[in-house]
Amino acid sequence: MLKTQPKPRFPQGFKPDPANLAAGRYGTLEMIKIWGPEQTFEDCLKVQGQSAKTLSKLHLDIIPENQANEIYEKASLKHINADRIRELEEQTGHDVIAINTALEEILSHDAATHVNKLKTSSDTTQPARALQLKRAIKEIIDSIENLRDIILEKTVEWIDIPHMDTTHLYDALPTVAGRPFAYYAEMLQSGLELLKFTYNNSIKGKWGDATGNHHQATDYGVDGIKLQEEFCKELGIGFMDASSQLPGLEYEADIVYAITRISMTINNLAKYIASGFGNDVEIFTDTNPKKRKGSSAMPHKDAKGGNRITEEQDVSMANKMMGWMTTALANCEMLYARTLYASANARIDFEDCFKFADHCIRRLALVVYYLEVNKDKSFERVIRTRGIVTSSRVMAYLTDHRRTSNPMTRSEAHNLIGELATYSYKNKIPFIDVLLENEQITSRINELTLRQITDPLKYLGQSKDIVKIVYDKYHEKKTLED
Repeated sequence: MLKTQPKPRFPQGFKPDPANLAAGRYGTLEMIKIWGPEQTFEDCLKVQGQSAKTLSKLHLDIIPENQANEIYEKASLKHINADRIRELEEQTGHDVIAINTALEEILSHDAATHVNKLKTSSDTTQPARALQLKRAIKEIIDSIENLRDIILEKTVEWIDIPHMDTTHLYDALPTVAGRPFAYYAEMLQSGLELLKFTYNNSIKGKWGDATGNHHQATDYGVDGIKLQEEFCKELGIGFMDASSQLPGLEYEADIVYAITRISMTINNLAKYIASGFGNDVEIFTDTNPKKRKGSSAMPHKDAKGGNRITEEQDVSMANKMMGWMTTALANCEMLYARTLYASANARIDFEDCFKFADHCIRRLALVVYYLEVNKDKSFERVIRTRGIVTSSRVMAYLTDHRRTSNPMTRSEAHNLIGELATYSYKNKIPFIDVLLENEQITSRINELTLRQITDPLKYLGQSKDIVKIVYDKYHEKKTLED
């Protein structure tokens, strides 16, 4: 089986400008290309070009085709210097006015008269934001699919390695080492379905004027409702029928929630992996040839390949996402038809959120890729239980009329097996030996059967079946249709 390769954060040898990274540290090349001030300029210009094109398509009498084409072709940083936009913004104190003025300066006079026609500022910034969100969601979906597939490949690779599941930090029931990872893969798949919903339903642009009621369009004899529909269709984004100056910011909260929910799955996976490296557990080993120093004060940590920095960073990302989620929900409070409560924080949070999340997801994929199970330790953690983790199986036999002619009630069996398992544990005696000394047990179940059902290595339930089902359902499954 070909192994899925982790997506790199940056191409080999590429050194990102720290100014383009969240906090100067976190990001991926793809997210750098999606976000940032210059890309925002580019998307706003694209929106202006498309709006001229759409209006011309529906009303050649308002914008002749050749003039719409001129706007469409020149509305790009290929033709406009970003520093000129910054200069104009410094003069005017308004970003969209600066973009529009810079565009007008490079157009013929006739074409320049149509820039921003029938529009308010949010008819540019909101569709531009929608374009960025659409690309960012698509990119992070691809990164999550990459992580999911690497996890799923581990589930199959480890399907025959014994493992002890725990509940409440206690040894619970035997399984196989791949089984916990099937759980995390399925939860990531659930998160992908949620992201797919936001991709299809929560990315909203607009072209509705200052309060969403198409006042300027109406004065020009234009059906603003139809204009908005056609415009957003051309851009590949959604819209509200009854938008105010902005679509409801609940839609943006949907997106932040989806990423936050996924970050909690990643948080759980990261903690599970990190705990498996601890000296009291040691079920995981790291085969990554690129090692890092363990600690500035404790050089012996080099023996463990350093601290679990990536996993701890993923927990930090989940914590931060919960903060961004709180902000996104607070932003939903918007006085009709608009306030600027959300304007500043959204500019910061969306960019940093996607950069940080994509960074952490890809780093965790690398960890899982090089993760291996310490087979001896994993086996030992099953055997050390002396078989008492099969107690539920023995109890089931004692109450099953098909397996014994004198079945116990469940409460009787539960109390008896609880006492015998406790005795086995405290006195460090194999569970089977304790059972064979008890007449209530041996009168109902013969020795051969007892030895078979108390072997923890053969008490796996449907662990392997579950691994295969999850792998077959989700490995290489694409979330978005091309």
